[in-house]
Amino acid sequence: MSKNDDFVVRNYYCRICKNTHEIKLRKNLTEKESRFPFSHSFLHGELKNILTILYLDKKLEVRGVDVQQLRDDDIFSKEQVVSISSTLMEEIERLRTENEKLQKELIKLKKKKK
Repeated sequence: MSKNDDFVVRNYYCRICKNTHEIKLRKNLTEKESRFPFSHSFLHGELKNILTILYLDKKLEVRGVDVQQLRDDDIFSKEQVVSISSTLMEEIERLRTENEKLQKELIKLKKKKK
């Protein structure tokens, strides 16, 4: 599989910068997801000051877009928002992985009872 086969290209419209953007998403992005649509967040804009959250379905189609411009007068600095978002996303991923493991263990226990 070539590197291009590992990605899909999707477009979304940003109401803040009023542009349609093209984004490359890894095809395996859905592997760890159990509920759809799921959120995928990142920063864009000249100063990386637009927080973008895409809501993606199982086929990585964009089902919703939420954008927020980070300003200097926000309660949190851009760096703090990025740090908080990263921490939360990591924790969500950790909990999702733990949930998957527990579900597998539950299935094993149910099979043993039979």
